[in-house]
Amino acid sequence: IEHEVTLENVVLNEENSKTLFLNLGIDLGVLKKENFLLKEFINLEKFNLEKENVLEIVNEISKFIIKDKSGDFIGTRMGRPEKAKLRKLTGSPNVLFPVGNQGGRLRSVQAACEEGSVKSNFPLYYCEKCEKETIYPSCEVCGEKAKKKFYFTDTKEKSFEKNMSGSERDGQSFYFQSLDINHYFNKAREKIGFSNLDVPLLIKGVRGTSSEGHIMEHLSKGILRAKHDLQVNKDGTIRFDATELPLISFKPKEISVSVERLRELGYDKDINGEELISDEQILELMPHDVLLPSSSETLDERADDVFMNVCNFNDDLLTKFYGLKPFYNIKKRDDLVGQLGVCMAPHNCAGVICRFIGFSNTLGLFASPYMHAAIRRDCDGDEAAIMLLGDVLLNFSRKFLPSHRGGTQDAPLVLNAKIDAGEVDDQILDFEFVENNSYPLELYKLAEEGKHSSEVKEVILCKDILKKGDNPYFGMGFTHDTDDFNNGVVCSSYKSLGTMQEKVDHQMKLVEKIRAVDVGDTARLMIERHFIRDMRGNLRKFSMQGFRCVKCNEIMRRPPLKGVCVKCGGKIIFTIHEGGIKKYLEIAINLANKYNLSNYMKQNLELTKRYIDSIFGRELEKQESIDKWF
Repeated sequence: IEHEVTLENVVLNEENSKTLFLNLGIDLGVLKKENFLLKEFINLEKFNLEKENVLEIVNEISKFIIKDKSGDFIGTRMGRPEKAKLRKLTGSPNVLFPVGNQGGRLRSVQAACEEGSVKSNFPLYYCEKCEKETIYPSCEVCGEKAKKKFYFTDTKEKSFEKNMSGSERDGQSFYFQSLDINHYFNKAREKIGFSNLDVPLLIKGVRGTSSEGHIMEHLSKGILRAKHDLQVNKDGTIRFDATELPLISFKPKEISVSVERLRELGYDKDINGEELISDEQILELMPHDVLLPSSSETLDERADDVFMNVCNFNDDLLTKFYGLKPFYNIKKRDDLVGQLGVCMAPHNCAGVICRFIGFSNTLGLFASPYMHAAIRRDCDGDEAAIMLLGDVLLNFSRKFLPSHRGGTQDAPLVLNAKIDAGEVDDQILDFEFVENNSYPLELYKLAEEGKHSSEVKEVILCKDILKKGDNPYFGMGFTHDTDDFNNGVVCSSYKSLGTMQEKVDHQMKLVEKIRAVDVGDTARLMIERHFIRDMRGNLRKFSMQGFRCVKCNEIMRRPPLKGVCVKCGGKIIFTIHEGGIKKYLEIAINLANKYNLSNYMKQNLELTKRYIDSIFGRELEKQESIDKWF
């Protein structure tokens, strides 16, 4: 506390020392009245100085019970930074249509058209009306349903029957062929009423398909997706990935939705049972409702912009491709409120229907704990995918999924339309319900004694609610109110800092300020767990690397003697570069020297540096300008 030191005494400021006097059981009024010096007023015999715990000594003379202010600390490490962005497959394709090597480095449909043909596996159909083969179930020329044909690899023949005499193998529903890509591209463009000027400058396909029958999407879908700047996932859907964040309650002003609109969505009463009339009232989030991340302060995509594009894409698909009426008619962000979507975990094969009811500035998916549990997540920084329900129903196909093991994972094979609190991930059963916005005193007393949480009897859990047969979706409560949850940090500095050097510098500055952290051990862990592993892994990959053609993206095990790509004559480059190996070397060495890490660690880094120098050579000092000496 604030004080002054004289020759013989320590003089305390009266106003700032009241708390100290109170803790020591000293009546400040008596002290001033008797004009005692503080050292004469305190009777040291009242203190049991044999006790080691200072807090116990103070409590012997204090009129009030003084609790440990700090309690116990739990140290944690950041597992991953927050995320909210559109999912993109390798190459960021707009359509699941193979362009082979003819698509070039960008897997471009237009580049394949310039080549004139695409060599890849395509399905085999036959239009009896046009008397010609096609790759689509419906003829791209007349629109009539085509008939399935089979190709026999041993006899090189085709038949409408899967089994044919003279062949020892069953027929395949596809075969490797050279496809006239211009024919299919022009028909796709004509089908949706696009002229050459309407077609986007770049439409990206995939190198090849990996599904059992090599079924691909219609090229028209790729043109429309590219128009709306959207990329397709492996199952034909469009995904938006976001870090999972649990939410119990909200205020209308926090989610940027009017009171009138929320009343239309069923939010007519607040948590106290009063009619909703103000955007300051607190509402309980319904279990299927979610908030879309729409932060404008980061480089990630805003979910509201993405889903507006997805809605417009599906409306274009309905009108231009299927000849139906539009469904969404989205003109502005507010039109997304009330639309249905699908939430799903990456490892799962079941999606849960959700409803968009608002927006947040956070880089994450705000949803009820029941929603997170329904998609089999425990909400510890996991990631969920959000899809538009109409896009899933219109464009998903199991036939697009890879045929290899695990190909059906991360695909909405089934949809759950109603969350059952007793059938979701069982971690939700231990979710506590809070009355009067606070935990019972019993919880804090037992926590102070280090007791197990199961000994707390006054906290009501979700499983208790289910046993009683009460409604588990409402009345969960909360312990801490907030004015606006959007006013917190919406993007961590780990993401906003540009380089690894900046990240390390800021992390170590923070570590130096925290007394509970061993600075040297933090530096050691950073080097051991991250930098050295990365450098040595990349060094090993460098010696085993292949080579890539910059023009057609062909990967080769060794560079040809010609020195150029054997397929297209393009320039050949490394797939693992020197910069990717050395990027952490100086950072690691500086950390080891600055925080005086063990000789073993320093020698380990020196050996790694020698390995790198033996391959790339030492960096020579730059020649200084002669102007320096004049």
